[in-house]
Amino acid sequence: MNLACGTARLVLLCPAWRRWGTAQRVKSGTVILHSRVDEVIPFADSEALVLASGLPRTALIEVGEDHRLATPAPLAAMLAACRSTDGLD
Repeated sequence: MNLACGTARLVLLCPAWRRWGTAQRVKSGTVILHSRVDEVIPFADSEALVLASGLPRTALIEVGEDHRLATPAPLAAMLAACRSTDGLD
């Protein structure tokens, strides 16, 4: 979220925006995937990012059982989020 991404929409995974970088908001259309039981980055950080950015609550997708988001459900959610942001849905 700290990169100049032009018109590309973002899909963020458990963003560590409070720990690294300078961005305090993300642009419209951003989707955030995060596990409520993430042991590395608090889920509340993503809730705060959605609020600060003026995104709809639906921009934050709760998925997964840990920080890695490497099980089938989070991977499917990532694919769906990427497809929808590319207009492939």
